[in-house]
Amino acid sequence: MNRQTKGGVLCIIGAPVNSCGEPMYFPYLHGMQKEMLALRQSVALLAAEGQVQPVIEPVRHVLASLRHTLQVCEVEGLPVWMVVNPMLQEFIGVGAMTALGWGRHLLNAMPTRHHVRPTLLLHSGVTVEVVRLFAQSYVGQPVGVVMTEPPLPLMPLFECLRGVQLELVLFKHGPPPVDLQAAMAPARLVWVEPLEAAMPDALRRVGMGRFLQERQFFSDAVSRFLEVGGHGFSDYTSLPSSPLAGGGPTGCFHLAFQQDGGPMDRALCLEFFVAERRFPPERLAEARFSRALERFHLALDRPDACFGPTEAVRRFVNCHIRGVPPTQALARQWQLMHHLELVSGLLSGRFPPH
Repeated sequence: MNRQTKGGVLCIIGAPVNSCGEPMYFPYLHGMQKEMLALRQSVALLAAEGQVQPVIEPVRHVLASLRHTLQVCEVEGLPVWMVVNPMLQEFIGVGAMTALGWGRHLLNAMPTRHHVRPTLLLHSGVTVEVVRLFAQSYVGQPVGVVMTEPPLPLMPLFECLRGVQLELVLFKHGPPPVDLQAAMAPARLVWVEPLEAAMPDALRRVGMGRFLQERQFFSDAVSRFLEVGGHGFSDYTSLPSSPLAGGGPTGCFHLAFQQDGGPMDRALCLEFFVAERRFPPERLAEARFSRALERFHLALDRPDACFGPTEAVRRFVNCHIRGVPPTQALARQWQLMHHLELVSGLLSGRFPPH
């Protein structure tokens, strides 16, 4: 395949049409601190490759980190689908109209907004008045919708959006029903797939003097869309999909990689690195993480796995060389950075290296 630039974006000649700036991947985020930090550090690359457009459904009222992230995305030109009437965690019981007021205030406070796309959650708690206010507030702008329940009962609400510039409809409950696709055209219809990214139970019970590595299938969406195209794909990234989920036991981390060869050829897989509990309690986490980094460093030489290399991989390797492991919070941030860049690089043709 030959490479050329198109509007400053690297394109692959001979690759699918979507690889020249038509985004495929819509990672679904919850506005958590580690997610916002990871996104801010990845935004320039994601914007340049044009393959990834994050979706953010916040779970916290606090605006500082989220506002900063949206502003960085705006400056760099990365499209972001921002849910303006969130309903999880701190927004439980708030009411759809009040939540929409929160989201409108957030977007209205931005000095300029060309790349942050207002997105409406549609569920049984939303009223016609809420939908109409959303439509009136963002007339003439690209907007999105997230359907959190089976779509058929929500169609009367959806009909209130006729006339808006609807470009994306995400489905949390399951794949888009075929019989509704014509009614929602020309919007792109994408399923937010609830993939398994949690650590296997066997790895949570690692005993004394042992080290376990676990590789498991994650998704074939990247290779599938490179082959057959489509409206795009979405998931909750390689971090656990629940915004309440913890990061696993101390002294461990996991990263996504693309399998090369074998039954899972070209699939995106996860590899978990967990070290044994044989160190003194006062340095248990640090020592175990150092051992996990050592195993990770060895995994990079495997010919059947492509970890990029991404910027996050380079940071993990640097920690291994210096002998100073990152904190668990920093490691989770790097895990998400790695996932976003790896998928973007695979879709654009930058990975695997040629």
